[in-house]
Amino acid sequence: MADRYSFQSPFSRGASSNPWFMAGPVAVTTTAFVVGLSLLGLLLFVVEGGIGALGGALLLDERALTRGQLWRLATHIIPLPGVFGGLLSMIFFYMIGSQFEGQLGRRAYTALIVVLTIVPALFGAITALATNQVVIAAGLGMMFFGMAAAFAAANVQARSFFGIPFWGLIAFFFVLQVLSMLAQRDIVGLVMLLTTSAIGLIVTRSLGFSNVEWIPSVRLPSFFTEGPQDRPVSTGRTKTKSKKKKKSASHLQAVPTATASEAEIDALLDQVSDRGIDSLTKQQKQTLERHSKEMRKRRDG
Repeated sequence: MADRYSFQSPFSRGASSNPWFMAGPVAVTTTAFVVGLSLLGLLLFVVEGGIGALGGALLLDERALTRGQLWRLATHIIPLPGVFGGLLSMIFFYMIGSQFEGQLGRRAYTALIVVLTIVPALFGAITALATNQVVIAAGLGMMFFGMAAAFAAANVQARSFFGIPFWGLIAFFFVLQVLSMLAQRDIVGLVMLLTTSAIGLIVTRSLGFSNVEWIPSVRLPSFFTEGPQDRPVSTGRTKTKSKKKKKSASHLQAVPTATASEAEIDALLDQVSDRGIDSLTKQQKQTLERHSKEMRKRRDG
């Protein structure tokens, strides 16, 4: 799947997955919602002249968690560490997140974002309590590393600026961040960084979007893969295109369990690209998995 990827502008029609709903002309996707929360954090930062009382009540605070303020596990992405850094995080998160949400499908992508928000925060708080350090992570920066790692694993052929492989660019910044945290003896931040990156890689591999063999694959919780399929929200597109998709989806239901033809594989990949992995049946997912194994065998000789 990775070699079929080509980068699009996040503002193009095909860049994002189907929105959850339309707010007037605005397509509210999970990525747009998260960036909206960051814009709220920017507003708070400006109004309070930094991280004030309200922003501080949203930060990840290990001592406050022990007093029952569990909302901090989710709200720590709202306060910003600074205006310039916060804006950069929002821009890059939106650029990459819009692409990745379209690939994974809104349900799996939303589950990934929730896990990337809460689990590293929980690990960080536990580490802070154990080492008597303070959690200093805030904003989208930490989550971005996990999402970017997942995107790079799913699109190993994707290129960034000046033709540099995207995975190489992310690996470079990851190493810089690790070295910076080691120099500052920020053990809590290092634990959170490693956790969020590992989650992004493992989830992407486990959903079948990455063929990078050194990444482990695990059985994911049901909220990643079960539930209603992503249904497109009307955005004024022509009826002709809608009928074409229905016809294609109807044809895909008949994919046999035997070795699939190249045309059938292409049709499945197109369906995943259009509507996400959740739109495939169990049988179709097995067909893709067999095809992936056959490709690896031919490549390895």
